[in-house]
Amino acid sequence: MFAAILLLGASLYGIPANAQLGGGESLSISINPQYPRPYQTISITPRSNLLNLSASTVTVSVNGAVVEKGSGVLTAYARVGGSGERTTIRVTAVSNGQTYSAETTVRPADVSLVVEPISTVHPFYKGGSLTASEGRVRLIALPDIRTAAGAQVANENLVYTWRLGSQILQSASGIGRSSLTATAPVRYRDANVSVTVSTQDSSVVAQATTAIAPVDPFIRIYRNDPLLGPLFDRAFTGTLGMTTDEESFRMVPYFFAARPQLSWSVNAVTSGSDEDITVRSTGNGRGSALITATAKRTENLQTADTTLTLRFGQERQLGIFGL
Repeated sequence: MFAAILLLGASLYGIPANAQLGGGESLSISINPQYPRPYQTISITPRSNLLNLSASTVTVSVNGAVVEKGSGVLTAYARVGGSGERTTIRVTAVSNGQTYSAETTVRPADVSLVVEPISTVHPFYKGGSLTASEGRVRLIALPDIRTAAGAQVANENLVYTWRLGSQILQSASGIGRSSLTATAPVRYRDANVSVTVSTQDSSVVAQATTAIAPVDPFIRIYRNDPLLGPLFDRAFTGTLGMTTDEESFRMVPYFFAARPQLSWSVNAVTSGSDEDITVRSTGNGRGSALITATAKRTENLQTADTTLTLRFGQERQLGIFGL
């Protein structure tokens, strides 16, 4: 069984107040990860295009408390607060008697991506569908973005930007566009889909990414009971002994983009194109028959098959001395 994919993302938003020197950026702050989750530990690294930080005294403060001080390019670590809580980071550098500073504010947030592939399974399948080659996939973003006071921002008021790789999907993006329906790539060509969710003033941003990876389809054969119907609790492979003179079976194609064309064959002889087949043994002899179930979609060359060997007839009971 396969559950729907759930991938957590996170956010960060900061406006650095950088001191300027000669028109260039003298001091800035690099934070990793760029989009931290609530209560996640981040790294803080001062950067400068103009100052020699190795010859400067650098101080890193988080919410007013000094967490690192020394010379050179320091990397400090801090734990951010809960969703929407502000964490203020300030970096100062003293070089040649002058003080330069940069400041940024981190407000973490979360977004979850739920991926719902649309592919073939039987109606009582308890797992989640897997992605079919060139099949439809629905992605739903579930953000948890809060104000500094802790109030959650309504999902329909957020801005959703969907991307395929680095390409923005303009037609699917916008305010309240929390879901995306797309076509999966062909087999062995995974696609990275991401969503960036922000407030309308971009004061808080969250991001999540997932890979859309198609799988190969397959077929399973189940016994179709005349009274109970298909018994989906057990799939049959290999060899099965017939307990009566007549047995019915159902073929179920899994993870095709759409319902495929079905076909049965018995001992290489075509024997129907329905999802069900009934086989009967005649006479008093014993033997075996090879049943093959095949599913095919000519639109994208998807195909799958499986076999089941049926043994029928009763063995002759041997008497004394094997006679």
